[in-house]
Amino acid sequence: MIKLDENDDFWRHFFKNPKKAYNPYMYRLKEFPEYIMYDKEVMDSYKGRWKDYFKNDNPIYVEIGSGSGNFALGMCQKYKDRNHMALELRFKRLHSSARKSKNLNLSNVLFMRRFGEELSEFLAEGEISGMYINFPDPWEGNEKNRIIQESLFSSLDKVLKVGGKLFFKTDHDKYYEDVVQLSGNLENYKLVYHTPDLHNSEKAEDNVLTEFEQLFLNKFQKNINYIEIEKIK
Repeated sequence: MIKLDENDDFWRHFFKNPKKAYNPYMYRLKEFPEYIMYDKEVMDSYKGRWKDYFKNDNPIYVEIGSGSGNFALGMCQKYKDRNHMALELRFKRLHSSARKSKNLNLSNVLFMRRFGEELSEFLAEGEISGMYINFPDPWEGNEKNRIIQESLFSSLDKVLKVGGKLFFKTDHDKYYEDVVQLSGNLENYKLVYHTPDLHNSEKAEDNVLTEFEQLFLNKFQKNINYIEIEKIK
């Protein structure tokens, strides 16, 4: 942990009140301004004009909970004609992701310290072409806290293009089953693909692994569930 100079108010980007000490990676986010965005006012100022930020008209995809960035980096290398915005809260993961992005000289990725519930604050109507949610907390016993629920689709109604998709991967079988069931109750969306065994499906060849997914495959040999839900109106 580190102590900031008493005149340094950098902490205000992340906390309502000052702390006695801070995660050292918090301050190190400044090392990669081209890959990390943490100022909410700056983020919100790009609402409706993220193509200006990326300096192209390529489709924009958002990932919620990007971890150490392996999936984001893999997608950016595989799909160079897409822009990838990755939301993550942990300082060390953001720093690691940005460092790896710089080493790869990527120009189509941005890591953001932002909550997934705040999508409509920095994204305009129909501004994104897809969203990735990989291995979120299943919140066993407190399912109301899950990120994938009707309120998420209310947010997607505002920011996702018609024809855009939500892509979801999970090792949690019940979460998978619940999202399949939920999709049937959504007026503006359609379940277009799902499988309880991604790595033995026709989608396996194009799949980009997350670090969590790699662990489950190698150590636990657990099946990976996968869903695609398309916005139809």
